[in-house]
Amino acid sequence: MASKIKISATRRFGVQVTILALAILSFCPGCGDNRGQVSLSPDVSLVWPEPPESPRIRYLGAISTETDLKRKVSWTEGLGDLLFGGRKIGVLVAPYAVAADRENRLFVTDTGGAVVHVFDMSTRGYQQFAEMGGRERLQKPVGLAIAANRIYVVDSALRKVCVFDKKGQFQFSFGRERLQRPSGIAYRRDDETVYIADTGRHAIDVFTKDGRFIQQIGSRGLAPGTFNFPTHLWLDASGRLYVSDTLNYRIQVFDRDRTFLTSFGQQGDRPGNFAHPCGVAADSHGNVYVTDRQFENVQIFGPQGGILMAFGEEGTRPGQFWLPAGIFIDERNRIYVADSFNKRIQVFELLE
Repeated sequence: MASKIKISATRRFGVQVTILALAILSFCPGCGDNRGQVSLSPDVSLVWPEPPESPRIRYLGAISTETDLKRKVSWTEGLGDLLFGGRKIGVLVAPYAVAADRENRLFVTDTGGAVVHVFDMSTRGYQQFAEMGGRERLQKPVGLAIAANRIYVVDSALRKVCVFDKKGQFQFSFGRERLQRPSGIAYRRDDETVYIADTGRHAIDVFTKDGRFIQQIGSRGLAPGTFNFPTHLWLDASGRLYVSDTLNYRIQVFDRDRTFLTSFGQQGDRPGNFAHPCGVAADSHGNVYVTDRQFENVQIFGPQGGILMAFGEEGTRPGQFWLPAGIFIDERNRIYVADSFNKRIQVFELLE
């Protein structure tokens, strides 16, 4: 009797597996084909400024979880998920900084999740990393920079820069002997130097790519070349350094020799003013984009610092922001904004 019961249970399990497999195949035609570029397929059509003016910025879509990549899985993967439970989905909790590499991969630091997310926009793959050997792992990753085959991650809680390869394997760390509350980071390719904004020390530190200290730029103050809680950095193609000098309510610009050039912005509520400037980036035309965590928008300035336009407002819908932080502009003039409290990366593009 026991043998008959065992055989019957086995047959029932086999039937269940067959039914599940057929169900997956019937609802998943063409599964497993992940080739080609990913379209974010925006739910709405948004441009700035609105007609009848000529549009300059267009909304492309948003990423908040890895499912937004619309990755298809093979029927065997789907069967395994149904039978044994799906793997944990990558979800943005509090994205702070974002950067894209030349292979169309999007890297996002997540202060709430204490990880770095990697969204591959070409293969639709996803991974995350945080481990640094032993029991140590990222605690509060904020700044992020991509350099050749390395990913430089600033961790404000660990007070150092943690370096990973592009597979997420930890390599080394540096800066703890100097940094108090590091935040922003930028990498200059031509001389392979790393710039770190230390918000706690009101200064910018310059290191070699391997972590050897070179120079400190500035100290606390109101004068040109001094800072009051600097947060985010950007280096353009010509080597100019842009510093979001947050509580001086301005963007400061330095030449490739790290000498002060100019600044723009002041505290206020008019176009071109700042309430809480945060992320800063420049497009291929030299226009400078600045996120503001109180205005809940992105302001665009010309190369000489004059205000051109702004896009975004407070809210949760597409094209709206809730405490935006970092911003990144790729070589195609696509604009990525870490929309922190909306738990997403919003993607826009400059219309030539």
